[in-house]
Amino acid sequence: MADSTYLKNVVEPFVVQWVSRRIGVVLQPRLIPVGPRTDGTPVNFEFDGVSEDGQIGLLVSASHTVKPGGTRKLHVDASILLRAGFQRRLMAFVSPGVRQNFQNKCDGLLELSKIEMLVCDELTPVMQASIAKFQAEAKSEVGDTGKQWKPGGQRW
Repeated sequence: MADSTYLKNVVEPFVVQWVSRRIGVVLQPRLIPVGPRTDGTPVNFEFDGVSEDGQIGLLVSASHTVKPGGTRKLHVDASILLRAGFQRRLMAFVSPGVRQNFQNKCDGLLELSKIEMLVCDELTPVMQASIAKFQAEAKSEVGDTGKQWKPGGQRW
């Protein structure tokens, strides 16, 4: 199985720090309650970045895929972000195409106007190469034929 450790331990924290600098607020990973289970017990979710006062929440996508499965994952992430009680909600991407595809496919299905979307354009060449290597390994594991996908259009 493709090892996503580098993405989780290096790329995502780098993007969280990048967002922190952009907005002028320190963000740290933190578990936040997002709602109750059917039995009433709370459900927590670990966000990639949360402000100390709990008013700002961030989720990071290190993905470069615009395939339906990747878009569904982002749809779930945004749903959780919207469900949490943040005053300010942010999603950060490492690919402008992924952000655009997500916006095209999910705008209207989710209240995307309540989420600020940023694209980190400061990844190092080593990070970019590591992301590409991970994605190539992951694709080969699932029998990806290499079909080129492009961002989809808006829903009608």
